[in-house]
Amino acid sequence: MRNTFFALTLLLCAAPVAAAAQGFPGMTPEMQAQVQTLRDTAKTASFNALSADHRTKVQAIVTQFDSGSVSIADAVTQIDALLTPDESKAVIAAGQTMRDAIRKMYSDANGGSPPPARQGPPPGAGAGQGQRRPPDAGRILLQLAASPDALRAAMQP
Repeated sequence: MRNTFFALTLLLCAAPVAAAAQGFPGMTPEMQAQVQTLRDTAKTASFNALSADHRTKVQAIVTQFDSGSVSIADAVTQIDALLTPDESKAVIAAGQTMRDAIRKMYSDANGGSPPPARQGPPPGAGAGQGQRRPPDAGRILLQLAASPDALRAAMQP
């Protein structure tokens, strides 16, 4: 169940447009717009929690990722290294608020049924398959700020 939720969240956070293009079950245009609004709100809250200097540095890392010069793992590591513990907590909280709202929106729209299960392991799953990764502020910021096309390309095998 946790892996399903993580995979859905990753999909919704990384590329809401791709979800619609692939015929994601139950995603109406209104739901897509609501997901985008939730993402925008989480992005604003997350970046507002950062100092001006850290905001600039995170955006520079995102720009490098978007251009293809930095991998997901390296970008996440660089972002995490910049953040203070309080900034990380605020970003993780904003990400959790967004995930909870997306899950509730989907559940409400589908008569309380959970989001559809994704087939197979999440992209990049390795030896620790089946284990849920703890929330990571760097990953959340990258997923919210990076180009959906760059994220999609980086997650391809």
